[in-house]
Amino acid sequence: MIRIIAVDDEQPALRRVEKLLEQFPQVHVAGLFDKSTACLEYMLTEPDRIDLALVDMEMPAMHGLELARRLRECRPEIHIAFLTAYEEFAKDAFDVEAIDFLLKPILQNDLDRTIRRFVKRTGSGDEAADQPVRGIAVQRFGPFNVLTENGDMIRFRNSKSKELLAYLHHHRGKPVSKAQIIEVIWHGQDEQRTQANLYTTIYQLRKDLEAWGLSDLISQTKTAGGSYSLHWRTSFADVDSYEEEMRLFKRKSSLTHALKAVQLYGEGYLSGSGYVWATPRQAELELGYLELLEAIVHVYVRQQRYDMALNPMRKWAELNPLSGRLHAKMISLLLLMNREDDARSYYEIVRDLLDQDEEASEFDFRRLASEPLRQFN
Repeated sequence: MIRIIAVDDEQPALRRVEKLLEQFPQVHVAGLFDKSTACLEYMLTEPDRIDLALVDMEMPAMHGLELARRLRECRPEIHIAFLTAYEEFAKDAFDVEAIDFLLKPILQNDLDRTIRRFVKRTGSGDEAADQPVRGIAVQRFGPFNVLTENGDMIRFRNSKSKELLAYLHHHRGKPVSKAQIIEVIWHGQDEQRTQANLYTTIYQLRKDLEAWGLSDLISQTKTAGGSYSLHWRTSFADVDSYEEEMRLFKRKSSLTHALKAVQLYGEGYLSGSGYVWATPRQAELELGYLELLEAIVHVYVRQQRYDMALNPMRKWAELNPLSGRLHAKMISLLLLMNREDDARSYYEIVRDLLDQDEEASEFDFRRLASEPLRQFN
């Protein structure tokens, strides 16, 4: 499947492109944007791959060529095709290695040519594009999900079966005692009833997995009160990929690896699941995520790309709502973007929020306005 986004400040043109793309069975429309900033924010946070971006040349806030360059910086693997009503932009389009140049109004044949060019350049082909990914894929950033080698999401009969599988996977194949499982998943409930619940849940979980062709994944031992362990080979695990990108970022100080890690992290480890046992791991991974956000912000500020720094700065500050130091950075960034009114409004809100906090004394608006870059040194 070819995942495509389109960016055009004209809504009718955007809707037309969407309708035309929907005629291609091998295409998935992953996003439509009428603002360059919204597109960039999406690309910085979206964990899934994007294969091709259809970018309008003439947009008010940011020219399509600049947007294309920024998209390639945060997603080096992405391919670009430009949409425009002006032929004179064609040479510039190919200077940024655009895969195609489509003159408005866009026709079905135009997009057919673009998609064929994409297939030829990437060597994916229709058959390769639809080829299933082999092996189990596990997603733990956001809700816990397991995908089969054919890309189908496994459905569970009840929430406890799903939680038990997540808990066993959380332990990376190590045996987990029955007593520990009962304490964690059925905490505070009647002991005899929880024993029965465990056996029923294990049985149901095995049946759920077998229904998707996954057998003999859960091992059981009867020594020392009994334990269970999960043994499977995964073709993709988002947490493992995130940690690998973190290692590469620390070794190479590479912005590309930092951005990839942020995309993988999404909303956080098992976010929204309500699994209390996941809290320590959530906190551990969040510390690394904060480190990434800080690094990205400082790189963009050094490059004077303040608009690109805003989204990671916002996420960084939201995760530390009582940090006067981080709010001072946000105010300074808004000042560097020449958004003094927004900076002052933000300052007034934060000052009230931190009124009883000792960090509130760490910043003064006049001082921040006189030396906004000082916060990033």
